[in-house]
Amino acid sequence: MRRTVPTALAGVLIGALALPLAVAGCESIVDQRGFAATPGSVEKLEIGTQSREDVVRLIGSPSTVATFNPNVWYYITQKQEYYAFFKPAMLEQNVMQLSFNESGRLTTIKRYDLADSRDIDMVSRITPTAGKEMTVLEQILGNVGRFSGPRQETNPGAPTGGI
Repeated sequence: MRRTVPTALAGVLIGALALPLAVAGCESIVDQRGFAATPGSVEKLEIGTQSREDVVRLIGSPSTVATFNPNVWYYITQKQEYYAFFKPAMLEQNVMQLSFNESGRLTTIKRYDLADSRDIDMVSRITPTAGKEMTVLEQILGNVGRFSGPRQETNPGAPTGGI
């Protein structure tokens, strides 16, 4: 009985010390990514008067440019929360779309947030391939007998040697 009491007491003490460490390890992590404007810089954007170069000088280069229209720029900011091994949760998402005319002047500023986002389902179609479906055993045994013996070189290369 005497040996179990100190062992149990040591176990309780170690558990009490390890509990705060385990709880701190499961704390959520908030991660902000993307465009981070300096305070007041976005408010200085003026439609019709500023060029692309003025915008880059004022707020920086865009996060991305539209694929089919180089006159549309996007500035994207996201804030996500990670908790242990679970899928991250999106807390905030802000997208600012700047459009320019053909002469390079700013024409429109649009803002989108998390409420404007949409989930996109992946297409689950499979591209068919030509050929025969083979099992693993057919693939292994299909190569038996296809290999020939050691290769005989007919032209061993340039002659080496003296004069």
